[in-house]
This record gives sequence, structure tokens and C-alpha cells, in this order.
Amino acid sequence: MAERIPEDVVRIALDKAEGFPFERFAISFYSSLMGVDFVPLGGVKDGGADARDGNLFEESQRPETYYQASVEIDTEGKIRRTIERLREFGRTPKVLFYLTSRTVKYSDRVERDLTNDLDVTIIIRDGSYIVAHVNDDAATRTAFDEHLRSYTDFLKRIGSSRLISASQHVKNPAAFVFLSQELERRSGNEKLVDSVVDALALWALEGTDSDKGILYGSDKVLGVIESSLPSVRGLVKPRLRNRLEAMSNKQYRGGRAVNWHRKEDGFCLPYETRVRIEEENTADEKLRLDVIASFEDRLRDENIKGLGKVRTRQAVEVALRTLQLAFERNGLEFSAFLHANEKSDYTTITDCLAAALREHGLTGKDSAIVGDGAFSVLRGVLYHSTDAERRYLQRLSRTYALLFTLNTEPRLMDFFQEMTGEFHLFVGADQIVRALSENYLEEPDRMTANTLLMASKLGARLVLTEPVLDEVVHHLRVCDFEYKNHLASVDEFMNYEIARNAPHIVLRAYLYARINQDLGWRRPKSWQSFVNQFCTYSDLHRDAAFDDIRRYLQGKFSFTFESVSDLESLVDLSQVESLAAQLEEAKRDFRLARNDALLALAVYGHRKTRKEISSISEFGYATWWLTSETAILKYTRGVVKENRARYVMRPDFLLNFLTLAPSAAVARQTFKSVFPSLLGIKLARRMKIDTFNEIMDSVTEAVDLDEARRAAEIAKSIDKLKSDFARQYTNLGPMNGLQGVDLFAENTALGNGRG
Repeated sequence: MAERIPEDVVRIALDKAEGFPFERFAISFYSSLMGVDFVPLGGVKDGGADARDGNLFEESQRPETYYQASVEIDTEGKIRRTIERLREFGRTPKVLFYLTSRTVKYSDRVERDLTNDLDVTIIIRDGSYIVAHVNDDAATRTAFDEHLRSYTDFLKRIGSSRLISASQHVKNPAAFVFLSQELERRSGNEKLVDSVVDALALWALEGTDSDKGILYGSDKVLGVIESSLPSVRGLVKPRLRNRLEAMSNKQYRGGRAVNWHRKEDGFCLPYETRVRIEEENTADEKLRLDVIASFEDRLRDENIKGLGKVRTRQAVEVALRTLQLAFERNGLEFSAFLHANEKSDYTTITDCLAAALREHGLTGKDSAIVGDGAFSVLRGVLYHSTDAERRYLQRLSRTYALLFTLNTEPRLMDFFQEMTGEFHLFVGADQIVRALSENYLEEPDRMTANTLLMASKLGARLVLTEPVLDEVVHHLRVCDFEYKNHLASVDEFMNYEIARNAPHIVLRAYLYARINQDLGWRRPKSWQSFVNQFCTYSDLHRDAAFDDIRRYLQGKFSFTFESVSDLESLVDLSQVESLAAQLEEAKRDFRLARNDALLALAVYGHRKTRKEISSISEFGYATWWLTSETAILKYTRGVVKENRARYVMRPDFLLNFLTLAPSAAVARQTFKSVFPSLLGIKLARRMKIDTFNEIMDSVTEAVDLDEARRAAEIAKSIDKLKSDFARQYTNLGPMNGLQGVDLFAENTALGNGRG
């Protein structure tokens, strides 16, 4: 028996569905349910009967019976507008079936009232009807799977099979293009990002003038950029100083672009550049005004009934906001559409228009009239644009490409966060010890702890294993012996030079906190009180310490716990012993060598148990060992080759794409402040055309790939990034005060010698 689609899943999909995907679902669903054939009336581009709000369909056997699907909130207003349009186009509707993703309260009463008022039989099939009938047969379930299932992808976990072709991350090119860029950077090729940072720096320096003594230091330049584009800090800050100095060099491509006054350590634009930019800014402002005037001219030519001065202004604003939403929701596809010589229908613009109308609070008659005006403007702009409109759209496309390169695309944030929700991570002892050492850092600086907390919050399953717990307890005990034998006598005379030479990271964390007066009452009163944060100090060298620390870590980071026997059930023990014997050379301790061998092989065993190879996902493998451990890698090349996949996830991967990336909400706010605005036009001038073309070429490559192939490439690329220890991430976040002087300089020290 076919598996039923849960009602809650259907309701969630209907709530999230956009106009055209829902329309395609509704027609497929209802035609299979009722056994009728539909004939579409016109389309978006040719002024069909309902071009602005989606297509109308006529029943082939009953010419005066029409069908319409919509996600509009205002059901009654939409139906009235539809009948009016049909009559305007010379149709004589007798029956209208209206399919909506919304739940229509008292739908029978609404049907009766509209039927009487319009003299047309109105039949409403709302969200509740769809929920009741979506499981009627295989065809109705298939309609849901093909057109709406992707809206519930975020609910899935890797334990169940997925239809990759239905995933939004596979359908749109954003993830594919971004990962392609990341793999370019992994070998140190930062050309694309450097070009974008240069563009932002030149824009930020526009107010400088050496004759007036107006010079900007690199911090000032960063501040100007952040004030308008706060979400780009993560990528801009670590590169900005080097790029400013590079642009001040005569060897810079195109000649020196920036003057560097070394005495004041300030930067400014050369006189010739300032003059050119002033001329460009004047032209940019004129372009913006020309576009608005062009929109208004289009509205006057359309002569839409009821569109007075107020509604004309609203229609222009709605049209501009619709363009912004097109970039926000489908930026790469929209840019590629605008970049193409041959234009096909860009149907999703109507979804963006409906959202823009809702944002402006326009409903009923106002929504219909203003929407008609905005749609007529957009149709002309997209298919028969004036020179000013073309230049305007080209500028916005280049600005989008600039922001995309700086990781501000909201869909990328969604991709990485959804991917994290599928992870099953065996957390290494080095990561846990680093997290413990961060307790006295300011909260934003607790990079390891924040990474674990965010991953857990997003749904990742973080696993504390018994071997790792044993190593953490052992590390604290070794630190205790070191403190009592060598540091207790000089604790009250502690200074930075003594602290920095302590041999273990947890000890240094304690000593830094002791000498940091800025901590005030938070300063640890003693080594014993420091250890008491994690377990009862008097029990540290007793068996009770294991349960104390396990409970603390599970409560702090939502770890699940797996024993040695749990891990051994996943592996071939003879392979574990063989690998441990090889590792003992590097570890010089068979216990540590066996722990590492067991964890490495347990990753592969867990993947097999969860059938991660047979259950395909564009997010790649879900099970990994999260560690900075590198000594083991050269001994496990044969294991990796045998299993055809790596097993170690580099912690910097999570750090870079989770804790340092802007949230999707911040990214969308950045888009909202830039598109469409004068800032958007000005930024575009600073982006080199070859940089933009390189991104568009990547979009073309993505679109040309079959969806299954694209899914495979995304999975392969993301797995490379997870396990790539060669990739250099240039930003590890802020580190303030003495506490942070060397904690992050440890890197792999714990992995190479944990004792």
C-alpha cells in the first residue's frame, strides 16, 4: 500500500507554497481527481485573461467553465477580479472553479454570495479540501511530490529517502555556484573575492580628499562598508587591509587605484578618480530618476482606470520592490535571465509582485489597480526595456553578484543550516577541551563552544563517546598534576610570560583569567574553583568525575552518549586493532591510538548502519568525526581509499559557515537596503565586468547540468569542504584581551598530544 502523505506535511507545504508552483500542483491534482482536461488561456507575456495573477484554464469539454489556482489571501477579491477580467476579454463565464492554498472560512457561504453577485457559479476548493483528497490516489500524491514536496525539505532528516530532484537547493543554482567558488578558493585562489572587496573599498573611499586632509584608515573604511552592508563583515574584514595596500601599488591592475599616505596610515582616492566618481554619481542619480520617470511614463501610456497620482506612485514603488524581491528570492536565476540575449517567460515575477503588494498593505480594489499598474510596468521593463531601464537592471545584477560573492545570499544560509540539521557528529576530545577553555572569554569569542551550540540548535546530533570522555577527564587530571607540582606556588605572582608557557590549554585558560583584571568578580578565585565549573574538584581523580563531566557536557551542548561497546558494534574489531597498531607509532600510547582507530572506523560503520550511501542527499555524508586531529590522517589513507570517502570534518568548516555567516534574516535585510536604491547602482560600478561574467558562466554551467548530476556535484563539493584541511579560512572571529592571546593559536596541538 502506498505511503500516505501526513496532513501536517500537506498543510505546511500549502502555507509555504508560492504562486506558480501551487498553480502547477493544483492543475495536476484537480485534473487527476476529476478526470478533466484543461486548456490554458494566454500567459504572462502576451496579455492573457489573467496574466498578472497567474494563468486561467478552460475546461476542454465545457468551453465556458474556467479553473484558477492562487495563493492569494483575499479569496473573494481575487474571484471578483478574475470574473471582471474574463468579461473584459470578451468571455462569458458560467462556472469558475477556484483552487486556493488558503483555508477559506465558511466557503459555502462565500460561494453562494459570489454566485448571486456575479451571476456565475463559483466553486471553491481550499486548503482543507486539498488535505482531505491529496491521498485519494497515486496521481494526487504524485502531484504533491512533484510540485509541493520541496517546501517541506527542511523537516526531513537523512534517515529517510529523499527525491533529490525535488529539492530547492538542487533546483536553483545558488548552492552549486557558491560551492564552485569555494573550491576555487581552497587552493588560495581568492581572485573573485578580492575583486569584490576592492569594489567595496573604492565605494567606501568616495568621501576622501587628501587636499582637505580627509583620509580613511582601514578601520574607517570597514566602518563605512558595515554601516550599509553589515552582513559582509566576515569576508571583508580579514582581507580589507591587504587589498587597500595592493590597490595603492603601481603594479595594481589598471594602475594605482588608491593613494596610501604612510605617515598618517590613511587611504584616499586619487584626484582623477574623485573627479570621475563625482561625474559617475551624478550620472547614477540621473539614472535612478530616469527609471522612475520611465515607469511613470509607462503607467500614463497604459491609462489604467482608477490609477490616480497616489496609486501611480504606489505602483512605481511596488514595481521597484518587486524587482528587489526577484533578486532576493531568485537572484542568480534573475540575473541570468536579465543577462540572456533571448528572454523566455520569467513567471516567478508575479509571486514577487503579490508579495510586494502585501508588504505595502494593499488589498481589495487598491491591490487590483496598483497591481495592474505595477505588472504592466514590469512586463514592459523585462521584455521591452528602455536604454535607462536596461542599464539599471544590469547594474542591479552586478550588485547582486557582488553580494552573492560575499555570502549574503539568504538561500545559502538556509542551505548550510538545513545541512547542519542532518549531521551526526562524533565530537573529538580536542574540541571539547577547547570549548572548556573558553569559559572566561566574552560570549561572542567562544568560537568552539558557539559552534557546537549552534550546530545542536540547528538539529545536529552531537555525540560524546566514552573514549572521548575518558580523554577529557584524563586531560583535566594531567592539568591538575601540572598545577599542583609546578604552578601552585607561583599562582599569586602570575604574569603573562609565565601563563603563556603553561603546557596545556586548559591551564593557560585558567591562568589568563587569573591575571585579567577586567573580569572583576568573574575571575576564578582558585584552580579548584575553576575545575568546579565542570566537576566536583575533590572527585576529579575518582570514578565519579566521569559521570560529573558527562552530565555537564550533555547538559551544556545537548550531547548524546555512546559507550565503547556502542562503537564496537559498528566496526570490525580486527581492523580496529590493526589500525591502532599503526597509530601507536605517532601516539606513543596504545590506549589513545585505539581510541582514534575506533572513532575513525565507527564513522564508516555508522554511515553503513544509516544507509547514507543508499539514501542520496545533496548535503553529502551526515556522519563525521569533528576534530582538528591531523596526525592520524597519514595512517588512514588506506581506510579512506577503501571506503571512497573521508571521515574527519574540519571544525573550521562549521565555524566559517555557521557562526561567522550572517543569518538569513540579516542577509535579506542587506538586500532590502540595497535593492533597488542608489547604493545598488553605485556598487555595481565598482564591480569588474569580467568578475560578473565569471559568475554568470557558473550559472550557465549549473543550469546546463541535469538535476541529478547537479545534486551529485553539490554533495561532492560540500564533502570536500567539510574535510579539507588545506583550505585557509581567513577569519576566526574577534579575540579580545589577554584571555584570547593564544587559545586559537593551539589549532592542532591538542590532537597531537592530548595528555
